[in-house]
Amino acid sequence: MNQRKAAVPAAVPSWLLDAKVPFKSKRIRATMNIRTARCACQLLLLLSAAGSAFSGTIACVPSPGGAPGSFNWIRKISIDEHSRTVNMDIVRSRTKDTETMGKMRAELVSMDGTSSGEPVYLFNAIPAAGEEVTSLFKLFKSGDWQLARAGVVFVNKVPALRSVEPNMTFDCKRSDLG
Repeated sequence: MNQRKAAVPAAVPSWLLDAKVPFKSKRIRATMNIRTARCACQLLLLLSAAGSAFSGTIACVPSPGGAPGSFNWIRKISIDEHSRTVNMDIVRSRTKDTETMGKMRAELVSMDGTSSGEPVYLFNAIPAAGEEVTSLFKLFKSGDWQLARAGVVFVNKVPALRSVEPNMTFDCKRSDLG
């Protein structure tokens, strides 16, 4: 007796067709399995794309227990790891009664991991028009989160250190949901 086998697409593995499924013909089983596999692939691609879009962010505010008489001119730091941008709320000018707030944008240059599991963030402020000093920042965890800042001036394309500020202590919260 010669039995003809139904034509099955070559892309479907034989072990998939031999599975015990409550369908009567192998052609229907192959079609259903291909549709299921295609749906699963699309779902997997969607989840992997969503995972990269939801990179971590970190938001920092100055710690309340600073040194007496110290003044934190940076009021908030927000780091978006996915877009590699840093936004800072800063005090532009201060009088006895008022403070003028402003924003400073920075570019996340490096995000190196440490043995403690917390990254070290290096970023530089994007200077505004007319500014001659570029601020370089390092945010790291050493017990508490510390922010170090150095001011650099470029003279004939050669960097010269202009100022170094003492470390400021921050309270930082991480959000892995972006």
